[in-house]
Amino acid sequence: MKAIKILHAIGSAIAIVGLMLVLLKTGQVTYERVKDWHEKKTKQVSLPNFGAKVVPTLPKPKPPTLPPDYSIFALCYHDFRERPSKWSISPKRLETHIQTLKALGFSFLTMSEVVDLLTGRWNGRLPERAVVITVDDGFQSAYTVLLPLLKRYNAKATLFVYTSWIGKTPGALTWEQLREMVQSGLVEIASHTVTHVYPRRLKRSLSDEQFKRRIEWEFVQSKRELERRLGVKVEGLAYPGGHVDETLKALARKAGYRWAAVINPKPITVSTDLYALPRYGVSSGTTVAALKAWVTKQPIQLVRYPEQVKEVGKATTNAKLARNKFSTRTGARRSR
Repeated sequence: MKAIKILHAIGSAIAIVGLMLVLLKTGQVTYERVKDWHEKKTKQVSLPNFGAKVVPTLPKPKPPTLPPDYSIFALCYHDFRERPSKWSISPKRLETHIQTLKALGFSFLTMSEVVDLLTGRWNGRLPERAVVITVDDGFQSAYTVLLPLLKRYNAKATLFVYTSWIGKTPGALTWEQLREMVQSGLVEIASHTVTHVYPRRLKRSLSDEQFKRRIEWEFVQSKRELERRLGVKVEGLAYPGGHVDETLKALARKAGYRWAAVINPKPITVSTDLYALPRYGVSSGTTVAALKAWVTKQPIQLVRYPEQVKEVGKATTNAKLARNKFSTRTGARRSR
């Protein structure tokens, strides 16, 4: 009897221990589940550290898409003097040109900014109307006349200089003046070669290989010197004489230029060759009326109808007919 009681006691103890083990195991599993659930919830609702500076990441603005008919007008000036010559205009006329462009709603860009627009690198607002003032050679009037006007009207310009002339005569810009123009943030400096030699003239006196070597030197050396002396990246070039061919384009690319400009009276569009960017050549005869005709794309034309002539543009019909009659009479006299 005593032995049976002992066995019952042992069995009860074993059962109790087993039950305790089961309860402990169940409790551990439940704890682990509760712990995992709590961690997941904490991660989902965790708040940022308000002590740290949170910088939001904003998407980069997409460059504007240019409409097919979008036009940019580039103007090529040379010198500004009180007594104009063929390729110079008076300071007063230059100011009137700038005032007229401002009144017509034009934004003034540099040529490199225009290329940014054409190549999708422009991140700003698309200007409703855009114009580029460019000035060739490096006359000192770019500093004494143009720069003050750019500051007054908050305009920009691109200046093409040929390096062998800088600081050499009283009429030329100095390197100090060029540096000041760059620091203004209103003037882009670009190349106009070293010696301003006309490629068409040079080609007549040299072999093809000699011509290429000389032009390559003109392009590369001027770019290097401008960058070294002014501490800027020179991206553009204006061909002396304003003319271009495929050889010059290839040499401009090889020299590291991103674009190049010519003289060609038509606007820049989305289809324009970046190594033949056209510019309107401004001369002493470029009146405000002529400038407005360029930038509004309203050249004086004649549309002929039966038994009458109708003028399209702002000039008067009578004046145009008078010129035609004069030309006819002149031709008749010459034929005699």
